[in-house]
Amino acid sequence: MEELKLKGLNETIYVYETKTGLKIYMWVNEKISSMYATLSVKYGSVHTKFKIGKKTYEVPNGLAHFLEHVKFNIDEETTAHDKFYKIGGDSNAFTTFDYTSYLVFATKNKKENLEELLDFVYTPYFTKKNIAKEKGIIVEEANMGIDDPYSTVFFHTLKNTLQKSKYRNTITGTPEEVESITLDDVKLAYDAFYHPKNMFLTITGNFNPYEMASVVEENLSKKEFKEYLNPVVIKENEPRKVIKKYTEEEINLTYPQVKFTIKMDMNRFKDYSKLELKILTNFLFNINFGATSDFREELIEKGIVQSLSATNDIYDDTFIITITSTTNFKEELIKRVNNKLNNLSVNEIDFKRKKNAAIATLILDYEDIENVSYRLQDDILNNGKIVTNLKEILEEETIDDLENLIKLIDTDNMAINVFMPKENQKEQ
Repeated sequence: MEELKLKGLNETIYVYETKTGLKIYMWVNEKISSMYATLSVKYGSVHTKFKIGKKTYEVPNGLAHFLEHVKFNIDEETTAHDKFYKIGGDSNAFTTFDYTSYLVFATKNKKENLEELLDFVYTPYFTKKNIAKEKGIIVEEANMGIDDPYSTVFFHTLKNTLQKSKYRNTITGTPEEVESITLDDVKLAYDAFYHPKNMFLTITGNFNPYEMASVVEENLSKKEFKEYLNPVVIKENEPRKVIKKYTEEEINLTYPQVKFTIKMDMNRFKDYSKLELKILTNFLFNINFGATSDFREELIEKGIVQSLSATNDIYDDTFIITITSTTNFKEELIKRVNNKLNNLSVNEIDFKRKKNAAIATLILDYEDIENVSYRLQDDILNNGKIVTNLKEILEEETIDDLENLIKLIDTDNMAINVFMPKENQKEQ
């Protein structure tokens, strides 16, 4: 068992690798009574084309999400939810672009709940009947996504920004794509990706880490795992340019929204780690567009916007900064945002405040078992390891780092996405 000390936080992450290759990451909080466990597979919605050996496979969009749903079937009459209910566990799952996670929350029978999590995920039960049954449920969910204005805004913005990347596609897939999924597709994805060597387990809460590691090791020793197929995901080479510089469309919104997406190649930031790039960009754009920025305050005070925020995401080799606003004055907003982007600035007072806020959030996150779980997952997936010196990294960032980053932000390659309420929506 490896014990990783988180510098400056007085916290410990226990790391254990089972004989099957499954890594377990554990954080203990003895002040609470509950436990939160997540079993995650590095298989998400964008992993639709991959090689096993010399053979290339391509599966329908939405398959990872579909597999997540159908995986809860234990037999024709029983679901994993039924099993967890009997032992006092609350179970769920979710699929993202990059991974799928199965989780359980428990305040009693913790060992039993952990074993049940391992049992149902690692015991495949796929039939033509349950595949067909699940299609109706997920097609309905896909249709709900089409009707949901916020989902529409998000994915339409990506489609206007990314040209080839799989991140353009919805996580559920379209109704037509869901209907095309076969039993063979489900078995192929499960056999290729759902192996302990391609998965990891996080456990946070009140428990004995050595005891839990022993429970997992013993449970997995009773299961038979085939040799890991080591699938190699094939990624699209994303062109540098956005698809459209400006788009405007009507959807089922209550108020108009404008999204600005600045698209850049990650090679532009080769001197930064992914973690440092995201931290510095968060600082920079929160100072200029965030909740306490002078720019946002001015726009709200003048009634130009109702809301304004900024986020950033890494999609393989593409870095995208997104500025989102609700406004009734799109032309005025676009003019002012363009001007602001060409005049990004930082000062010592704002920088220190943002840095102190980030450190405070980091410390407070270790009061909540779910927040810690998400931090562990984020580290493993995006950094490939547990970052033990995050507090130090935050403390050591300087205003010079932000000023250097400003020089690298390329606002020329930006998409402006305007979403207006439909005419019949305005009349309501």
